[in-house]
Amino acid sequence: MQQIVAGPVRRHAMIEVHSTLEEAVVAIRFRGAVTNREFTDLAVMIADFNSTGGMLIYLDWLGIDRWTFSTPKANAVTAWRKAGRNIERAAIVHDHRINRQAAWLAAVLRDQGVKVRSWRPQHAAAAAAWLHTGCRQHL
Repeated sequence: MQQIVAGPVRRHAMIEVHSTLEEAVVAIRFRGAVTNREFTDLAVMIADFNSTGGMLIYLDWLGIDRWTFSTPKANAVTAWRKAGRNIERAAIVHDHRINRQAAWLAAVLRDQGVKVRSWRPQHAAAAAAWLHTGCRQHL
């Protein structure tokens, strides 16, 4: 898979975050088991980034072994709506077994005006390229 960012790395449980905020790109790689709490905490972290709504988010969910996803609580919805205010585009790369989680996140982010696409693993490079096409900051 093509690496799309370089820069500081933050580790949050089983979630690895690479960011190049000068380019407004954040790549987030999930590994192992993911909990709903970690997923919500990630939204809070994204919402806390100083951004003017132009962030490009690349979510790599290929390393997820297990994610017991249940109906999100109100705080998760609120956290992802706030995060959505900082995001212009989001590419979610995942296996079919994570469709439910990807669909939920895409719906919440689209409600905030974010352009979201879901990608299969074999199209990961296309997902990275799509992030930069048509973006306000890259025109």
